Amino acid sequence: MKEYKISKDNRLLLKNTSRTLYLSFVILPDYIKYMLGFAYLIARALDSVVDCPCVDAATKERLLRIFLDTGSSKFNNEISELKKIVMPELDNLWERRLIDSIENIVDEFWAGSDDDDKKMIRALIRGLTRGMMMDIKYFPDKEKIRSIKTSKELIKYSNLIGGVPAIYWYRVYQKYSPNIYKDNVLRSAFRIGTALQLTNILKDIHSDLKTGRLYIPDDFLKSVALLPQDLIDAKNIDKIRPFINSIIITCIDYFDEAELFINSIKSSHLPMKLALIWPIYWAMDSLYLVSVSNPLRSRIKINREKIYKTLIKSPFLLSSTGFNQGYRFRREMIILSVSSYVNR
Repeated sequence: MKEYKISKDNRLLLKNTSRTLYLSFVILPDYIKYMLGFAYLIARALDSVVDCPCVDAATKERLLRIFLDTGSSKFNNEISELKKIVMPELDNLWERRLIDSIENIVDEFWAGSDDDDKKMIRALIRGLTRGMMMDIKYFPDKEKIRSIKTSKELIKYSNLIGGVPAIYWYRVYQKYSPNIYKDNVLRSAFRIGTALQLTNILKDIHSDLKTGRLYIPDDFLKSVALLPQDLIDAKNIDKIRPFINSIIITCIDYFDEAELFINSIKSSHLPMKLALIWPIYWAMDSLYLVSVSNPLRSRIKINREKIYKTLIKSPFLLSSTGFNQGYRFRREMIILSVSSYVNR
């Protein structure tokens, strides 16, 4: 396999925009680091477009569509307009640098990638763009809190934003080492990715409300006589707890495939196992906090101590039973928490 390297400038962007995800990147082989790193930077640029507070929905859609031509002369011709519109809307220094550097990011990836790499990242961009178009459709501005319409739409959205990137991750691993998987675990990868996105949605309810977004479906809210804006009042948590718990159980159902997925990766690929174990553990820790806390009151966030403890235990997690034991302990804690609410 040819040499794959990310330039110093783009590594710096990656480090300062990806937070804990960067911990997974740094332990991976160069090719996987390259493919996941550039995918993250492009996805983060897409996200920055969607999150622009003062840009109307029609303009956001037009700007997102520019990314469907990533790597083409059309993309290079139109990206200057995107930068002109988006950059003044961004408060975060590193997000501004990311958007300002997007041409260089794409050019560097295209110059260093083969046709298969480009095909994979185009499929990723198409999936993410479809999901983000749903975001724009349901949440055209932040002036009024709106909710997604149905549970079916919530799962569809999470499949696109979480499941599609997981498929990309799976295929990148497979290209790096064609025999890396002992079993066909493509479906498991997709479901794990969807569960990671659903977890993000649950822990971000409070912060999403501030930007006019509510991913608790309108059909459920009507069943408990609530309007989206009613969830500004944290006292309404008990009314929506049944739905939150149902999504937690869905996440657990999907995460249960992690044992099969992790164990299917051959023992000669330990860094790739760890890069999957860490986010799954942290997602389970977040789900537990959602189950015992009030996500309407504040954003749910696991503390650094929990993150560091997971990192320190990494050698044990790579043992034949290490991941399974830690996962099942977390699973039991969450189930007990959800059950205690149901039985009140």
